[in-house]
Amino acid sequence: MEHNLVCARYCIAVIRAVMAEQTVPELPEGLSLQQLFAFSKMHSVEAMVFQGISQLEQEETDPVWQHWSNRSQMILTQSIVQLADRDEVFTALTEAGLDILPVKGSWLKEQYPQIDYRQMSDLDLLIRKEDRKKARKILEDLGYEKEKDATAAHHDGYEKKPYTAIEVHLQLLPVEDKNCAYYEDPWKKAIPLEENPRIYRFCPEDEYIFYFLHLKHHLDEGGSGIRSILDSHVYRNVYPHMDREYLRQEFQKLGIWEIVQELETLADCWFRTGEDTPEHLRTLEECVFWAGAYGSLDTALQNRMEEFQKYKDPAVRMAAYWLSRFCRPMHEMKLGYPILEKLPVLLPICWVLRILKKCIYSPKALLNHVQKIFRGMKNG
Repeated sequence: MEHNLVCARYCIAVIRAVMAEQTVPELPEGLSLQQLFAFSKMHSVEAMVFQGISQLEQEETDPVWQHWSNRSQMILTQSIVQLADRDEVFTALTEAGLDILPVKGSWLKEQYPQIDYRQMSDLDLLIRKEDRKKARKILEDLGYEKEKDATAAHHDGYEKKPYTAIEVHLQLLPVEDKNCAYYEDPWKKAIPLEENPRIYRFCPEDEYIFYFLHLKHHLDEGGSGIRSILDSHVYRNVYPHMDREYLRQEFQKLGIWEIVQELETLADCWFRTGEDTPEHLRTLEECVFWAGAYGSLDTALQNRMEEFQKYKDPAVRMAAYWLSRFCRPMHEMKLGYPILEKLPVLLPICWVLRILKKCIYSPKALLNHVQKIFRGMKNG
């Protein structure tokens, strides 16, 4: 564990130096290039870390160095293509009369010193619910394919190889998130841009609130990694004069003010001051280190299963868990199965279809999920 922490904290030191345009510290004794590459890749910050260690003397014939260099070039190419595709998609959707609200990395990427520093798995945008079919037609005309196993009740996933994936959201948080009601109508808070009134943005404070609500959702599910903490640092640098009193009131209303303060303190220690992480935040720090950019299924399942511990009988606990995962409530199922608006009596059939869909389109992921649940219950 101690050696892993050396790797994690060195990675943080490199990122801090790169962001501040300072000299990168030497690689600690005993830490290999392969370990650093694997850790930074797990957190989707390998392009930035490579930029930093490029200041150091390295054997450029080293196969790890060569692989890392090639991957960094690929990430730069990917970033350029993603932003070009983003602009094309935004133009096509808005010219067709659709309102869109880009969120998360789709705009934050350009706030980093270099676009390849902020890696993205996909572009996220919100549309009005009634525009779902129109958006699909437009995206398919642009060459995107709808991902059958990346479609949920509150969003649709699209992909255009080799680099661009898009998540088209119908709501900002999934229905099962306890703060979902906060964004019952996010368009009320959205502000149209002067240059294109069909593209909306939140004010800086409301964007920051959504960032933390989204981060909290990931922390509650499978965890979240270094990149998410770095985002908060970058965001506060871009908008240093946000209304902190408004933020405090809203975060307290949402019940996340304490974790927001802890994450901001962690970000300041890592990327602003370089001070040691306070003792009371060490557990949180290590959770972030080992989660990776997108968290882990093990942590997500552990968090989800906590609410079912009230059932003493393992069989009952298992049944309750799977019913909760597949038999979603009517208001959520309507988003994925619009026919329920007219024929709500078909809800049980749609539950069955939901199960079959998982079995057909993502059997390996489902099997992995089942195995981890059984293993967790056995160990528990």
